[in-house]
Amino acid sequence: MYNAKEEIAEELEKFFGIDVSLNDIEIPEPEHGDFAYPAMKAAAELGRNPRELAEEAVEALEEKLDVDRIEVAGPGYVNFYLDRSKFVKNILEHTRDLGFDSREEKVVVEHTSPNPNKPLHMGTMRCAVLGDTIARISDFLGYDVEVQDYINDLGRQSARSVYAYRNFFEELPEEDRSKKADFWVGQLYSKAGQHIEENPSEEEKVSEIIQEIEKGGNDTAELKDELVGKSLRGQLETAYRSNVFYDLLIFEKDVVASDLLDKAMDKLKRLDEVYEVEEGEDKGCLVINLSKFESELGEMKKPYKILLRSDGTATYTAKDIAFTMWKFGLLNHEFGYKKFDEQPSGDCLWSTGGEEEKSFGDAGKVINVVGAPQKFPMKVIKYSLKALGYEEAAEKFSHMHFKFVYLPGKVAYSGRKGNWVGKHGDAVLEKARELALEEIQDRYDFDEDKEEEIAEKVGTAAVRYFLLKYTREKDIDFSFEKALDWEGDSGPYLLYSVARAYGIEEKADVEPEFTRYEHEVEYELAREIERFESVVERSFEAEEPAKLCYYLKEMAETFNSFYHKCPVKGADDEALASSRMALVHGYINVMEEGLSLLGIESLEEM
Repeated sequence: MYNAKEEIAEELEKFFGIDVSLNDIEIPEPEHGDFAYPAMKAAAELGRNPRELAEEAVEALEEKLDVDRIEVAGPGYVNFYLDRSKFVKNILEHTRDLGFDSREEKVVVEHTSPNPNKPLHMGTMRCAVLGDTIARISDFLGYDVEVQDYINDLGRQSARSVYAYRNFFEELPEEDRSKKADFWVGQLYSKAGQHIEENPSEEEKVSEIIQEIEKGGNDTAELKDELVGKSLRGQLETAYRSNVFYDLLIFEKDVVASDLLDKAMDKLKRLDEVYEVEEGEDKGCLVINLSKFESELGEMKKPYKILLRSDGTATYTAKDIAFTMWKFGLLNHEFGYKKFDEQPSGDCLWSTGGEEEKSFGDAGKVINVVGAPQKFPMKVIKYSLKALGYEEAAEKFSHMHFKFVYLPGKVAYSGRKGNWVGKHGDAVLEKARELALEEIQDRYDFDEDKEEEIAEKVGTAAVRYFLLKYTREKDIDFSFEKALDWEGDSGPYLLYSVARAYGIEEKADVEPEFTRYEHEVEYELAREIERFESVVERSFEAEEPAKLCYYLKEMAETFNSFYHKCPVKGADDEALASSRMALVHGYINVMEEGLSLLGIESLEEM
């Protein structure tokens, strides 16, 4: 999109011969122009008088920039006054072709990564929606994007699911058995957890199941795979309903069964920072020395992290490092792949565990969307890469953490306790759809199919936007009342603003062509529209979709003011009506693109 601010920064940088960032360009009060640059910054670096430097800049830039005029103010401000009509026309023309040119860099985003033993709860939904959104933003910015979902199908939780199925499935009511598999597997898991808590000796049976699963080739391992597969497909249904999609499922059992870890360890053993402990309680363990990064990691009990225990078994640290190395293409390794599902998006979902050759991994940047409690393990991965000499990979490795989504009363979701029932992802999406349907039936007179279609999209928009609008550092108490507020900071409010814009287009029989504006709010709306791509870039850089949410809300509020003050049909003449219609079109283009980045499908009527 045309960016006057960017042009001004570039020309100032050429003139001064120093860096001038977009953040250096200010937006002053209207009477002082459209943009302003405090030449005091450049003067301090160049050892010059700020006022004199500003005057020289004005003289040099007047012929280079397509602006109405440039003036010096105060101690050394350079104020830029645009030809506003031309400025707005350029902005609106660029809204027809939003997005960035392709970049060579590949971004791998890993998100959701649920334990396949219960439905997606709202905390995991937050992870999925955040990850999906940052992937969509990456794609908009021109990156080659790959979305991975790591499935932890080994370990105690999978063994407990087998134990639960064998002991309690027959006790489940028929009504629950007929529901999605992730629901009844989750109920069984909760029942087993409570039973084992009351009968601790039963944990030994779970340990025996773990051994059978690890051995493989038996009924227990097959039952585990069957339960994992059924539960996972149930979770994916919830993800798809939320407009969340993936490229690759990576099963932990396939990672363990492959020679990925062996290849990583063979490579790491040759490096100076990896060594075997010769004495003490960790004698015989292979470790990585992280002592020089203690200030970044925090005080550590030991100056190293164990990779291989003395019996040769790998730690989670070793597995995480090896898997991350594969993501960056630092290991000569590929899994075999197979088609797992055809997603509603039309894209094929692949998984490990097959025999087909595909090109996955080999990223330039890796974003792991994982909860805040995993900050330390994620730091260990980052600084292990650094210690091993993979400086670029370490810099391009990112932990996009987030905080909790709580049940009422600050109660955390618990699979073992089963307090997710009725408040899990499916239940929340369905309740949001029902509330949206009630509102639509009260407000409008659509046929039944149309009501259902709109209600489904509004409900999904309400849930996604609510999970995205809070910064990642904030805990969330989910509220249907706030999520479905049609007049406030919500997904339905944004959807309604787009539908209102389409309504103007339908009622006003005029072609969009901008030539002029009369009301200040028209110019304000154009300025909001112009900010879109820079806001998307900042959202990516900060890995913070809340920035985009806040921007879209502000733009919708400006459009609402425009709607009430600047009618298209009631314009003084056809040229003004055409200009306003061009603004309406520009708003629709940008808002629809912005909503799409949030994973929200826009509506032409509601």
